[in-house]
Amino acid sequence: MSFRDHDDHFNCVCDVVHFINDLQDAADEDLNNNCPTNCLNPVLGGNENKPYKRKNTRPFILYTRDGKPFEAFFKPNEGSHACPCDKEGKKIYDKIDFFCKSMFFRVENIEGCCALLRVLEPECTTSPCPEVDNPQKNLHLSDSCITVDLSNFIAIQCLDDIHLPGC
Repeated sequence: MSFRDHDDHFNCVCDVVHFINDLQDAADEDLNNNCPTNCLNPVLGGNENKPYKRKNTRPFILYTRDGKPFEAFFKPNEGSHACPCDKEGKKIYDKIDFFCKSMFFRVENIEGCCALLRVLEPECTTSPCPEVDNPQKNLHLSDSCITVDLSNFIAIQCLDDIHLPGC
């Protein structure tokens, strides 16, 4: 895979999100890769040998220039009564007027370095890193999207590929 050249301006985060978007659009069934958390893994679900639902999402975290995870607000889905919590069951994100924050995203569309991201809703569990340890079980689609300029981020971290119903 080669990075795209945007008018002689190189932005690796933008290029990686372009790649993820193309990958999700293609949702190839070729399962010959064994590095599930590499952002440039050319196959969604490439590490799976079992007949699970076809992977359609590569969730990721973006990092701001100060090295902190980028977060966005989302409204919890029906039946969700609390924002995500930590391993002791305490809320890790504040609920503000029925909105919570998440640092997990799915790319929905991208044009240049302007991307439409869907905020993924983390599940409240007692695992130390539930969304990272088991994103298939602990991340869900929200109804919230955000448009971002990817040139404002310094890093991207991908999680295991997952299947999200409704994508």
